[in-house]
Amino acid sequence: MASPDTADTARTWPFWAPSQAEAVEAALDLAGIGPGVHLLDLGCGDGQVLLAAARRGATVSGVEADADLVAEAKEHLADAGVDADVRQGDLFDPAVDVGADVLFSYLAPATLQRLLPRILETGARLVTVDFDVPGLVPAKRSGAARLYRLPGRRRAVGRPGWPTAGTLVATVPDVQSLSCLEAAHPGGPTLVRADDGLAAVATVLSGADHLEEAGALAVDLRWEGQPAGTFAGGAIHVEGLEDHHVFVLHTDEEESVWELSADGVAGLRQALLATDRPSTVDEVLAAANR
Repeated sequence: MASPDTADTARTWPFWAPSQAEAVEAALDLAGIGPGVHLLDLGCGDGQVLLAAARRGATVSGVEADADLVAEAKEHLADAGVDADVRQGDLFDPAVDVGADVLFSYLAPATLQRLLPRILETGARLVTVDFDVPGLVPAKRSGAARLYRLPGRRRAVGRPGWPTAGTLVATVPDVQSLSCLEAAHPGGPTLVRADDGLAAVATVLSGADHLEEAGALAVDLRWEGQPAGTFAGGAIHVEGLEDHHVFVLHTDEEESVWELSADGVAGLRQALLATDRPSTVDEVLAAANR
């Protein structure tokens, strides 16, 4: 997936990662990809999803913001003898056609939520890998793949707020990575920002600037690469909600996410003030469980 860079009030941001082949095949199975079906990959990257769908006999096309990835996708498809329409463009540009029988997305939830009004107009089948569409109920699931029959069934949300007091993330060092959160918002303005402690290591993006009614709100965090052992954190401020505290450890150990109680948040906030901050998963979890 890849998205164009914009300003601080961004609707999207640059981030690309390849889809796993097994998850792609599961998504194509769910969507019934075969001869006579037109699949459009929203943020097609290097074209691997298009190749997989073309092997099944589908007509394929893709939109990608990154010019280098567009060139790479075209080369891959040409080498495989696949006739495909791969265009460089911004998915939010009204001039870019996002219509097809099936839409494939490996976009992060906040970007996908911002794009959803355009997608809903198509009435297409939408398949996603790894990420749910905020506020919608998938018609089917298979492993990491989800199928939505648009306009889809809305998912009920509970009382406004975050599901927990905080979140702890263990992520890879030295490269960008992504964490995805979701809150129940009461509706209205949804301005989001990170405090200084969090903004030093992450960029935040919400799935909307304003919600017409109460509903799910995706908030994505793009972690900037930090050396292994770096522990940091702070709060996300979303208009209409209480603050949500997020902590991150960049580590060579396994990636994971933990939900935090108020006591866990207090313990990790205290750990941030220590001269000798925790630098391993065990040390961070010990601080959260004091």
